[in-house]
Amino acid sequence: MSEEHKPTLAQKTARLDYLMDEKAPPTIYSTKLTPELSEAALNLTIDFQRQKQTGATMRLIKHPYTFAIIAAAFGVFSTWTLGQIVKDQGLRELKYQLDKVISVIVFTTMFTCVVFHLLNRQTEVIRDNADKIAESSEGVFGFNIREFAAVKAGAKVTKKERDMLDKAENTSIVVYRDTPIAVISLVPVPALSNKEKFVTKITGAGIRKVYQRSGIIEDLLDWAVYRSGVLNNSKSPKILVCIEVLSTDSDLKKVLKAKQFQFLEDRPLSGSQVLALYGIRNEIWGLPLNVSKLSDAEVVKSKAGSTGAKRKA
Repeated sequence: MSEEHKPTLAQKTARLDYLMDEKAPPTIYSTKLTPELSEAALNLTIDFQRQKQTGATMRLIKHPYTFAIIAAAFGVFSTWTLGQIVKDQGLRELKYQLDKVISVIVFTTMFTCVVFHLLNRQTEVIRDNADKIAESSEGVFGFNIREFAAVKAGAKVTKKERDMLDKAENTSIVVYRDTPIAVISLVPVPALSNKEKFVTKITGAGIRKVYQRSGIIEDLLDWAVYRSGVLNNSKSPKILVCIEVLSTDSDLKKVLKAKQFQFLEDRPLSGSQVLALYGIRNEIWGLPLNVSKLSDAEVVKSKAGSTGAKRKA
């Protein structure tokens, strides 16, 4: 973090690979984004996106295209090395040609390792895009998170700082044992909104891996829906809550389906034609709500979730 925007408040750090303080009280609660939680919100969001690289790499490795490439290389090299021997003397002769058999095995193993390495390099675009969030946080939080971290609590704020504090209401953080463990952020999308439909987009999310199946992510999605209703303020009869998901993120897509989100469209990841060839894309999912027929706010906040408290905007 640059000296120009160095935080004046003690930051609560949160990385998905750090152990939390077991001595802290075992309380869990949700809170809006505050300056001292800026680093935690940023780290959770970035690390959660970085994790998606592993799933994408495994998809590439297990894809039929990859097996076909390796099988073709094995076939060509083994035919070139052993084909004439087998043709002239039969398969039994191979036991007397162990050096050549071993060379085929070694070649295939080395070729497979090279292919896996090259495929992993292709998925680095996912990690790179996650790292870019630190420098382009406006797209996730609606403001520069580093500038927000420098806002002093209780001090007189400028108009710009007031605007950031207002937009910070659109980010919810779950804290357990005094450690931030999950975050979700959304922003209104004026370009797609009109009198008939109000559109919001979940721009960032993150949760420590150990809690991914705890129900917290479901709570955060509920909060995002409720917050969208608050931002709409009954101005439009319909609300559409959108989120962008990597096509290989089966766990998150399963949760979205359970929450009645629907697949809307997909688009290729910028920076890698190989990922597009293998069918790895960004998917847009959306939850359409009819405000005139549903009391969305009441439905969402009607009962306690994993955070142990009724959901708040």
